Amino acid sequence: MNISRRQFLDNCAKISSMVFGSCLFTNEIAEGFMKLSATERPQIIFIQSQCCTGCSISATYGNEDDFINFITNIVRLQVHPNLSFSQGHTYLKTIEETVASGPFYLVCEGSVPAGMKEACIFNDEPMYDYLHKLMKKAAAIVASGTCACYGGIPASNQNVTGAISMEAYMKRTGVNKPLIKIPGCPINPDRLMGTVAYIVATGKIPELVKGVPKKYYPDLIHNQCGRYQAFNQGHYTKNFEREKLNCLLKNGCRGPVTYSDCPTRRWNGKVSVCIESNAPCIGCAHPEFPFKTALYLEEESFKDLTWSEMKKMMEK
Repeated sequence: MNISRRQFLDNCAKISSMVFGSCLFTNEIAEGFMKLSATERPQIIFIQSQCCTGCSISATYGNEDDFINFITNIVRLQVHPNLSFSQGHTYLKTIEETVASGPFYLVCEGSVPAGMKEACIFNDEPMYDYLHKLMKKAAAIVASGTCACYGGIPASNQNVTGAISMEAYMKRTGVNKPLIKIPGCPINPDRLMGTVAYIVATGKIPELVKGVPKKYYPDLIHNQCGRYQAFNQGHYTKNFEREKLNCLLKNGCRGPVTYSDCPTRRWNGKVSVCIESNAPCIGCAHPEFPFKTALYLEEESFKDLTWSEMKKMMEK
């Protein structure tokens, strides 16, 4: 699709406003898209199924890594549902051309409706069917966010659409490709960009533990928590307004059952993390998230339980 220079800059200004809340980064975004014409960087197709777009929004905020730098200097982001200029047939044509032109990596956000296929339509056909065509030709697949990794919120409760994870979908449809899971609701930008950058730089899949990169999910949040000393001393939060350094375990914190590097990686330019904001960990990177029990467990629900019994309850 050919557009004038003015149209191109207008589109860059719109993206800057959408992503950063102002036109301040229009020139940087324009420069980034100009660099996308380079051909040596690996191609990325980003696709969304059942999701809220939160993981994509989170990725654009960046953390240690800058998202604009990522898509302009490390990879060629060929299409993205929220960032691409093109729409309709032009958008679909870009996907087809990317698939036909050579190796590409497929980043998937959201779960797949397997019971109610019409719940998510793409290119006039169920995403359930279209996704199989892309996966078969992808060099590797990255599941971005808890919905893509484990089913997440769309697969919770009664799951009327029959939502399943990318891994379950691949097994069901016979897709045998490398899969890397990056759980989180939403994802931490570093984990997505870092994983893709590692694959691009080395040509290898990073070390995985149960399908997730060990680098980003090395230990339980509880074991890395800045309030671990308060836990050891039995100082638990009873009043959120006055107690901002005590352990949140008895407020329903699921740090003892959730693997992630949140306490050290942090969020929003490494400003903070949930527990430091005095909010119990809700276990958003856990395979069972959002769980069948209440999101924040009450102290009474695990009173008099042993440590192992308490952890089992947290995983339900």
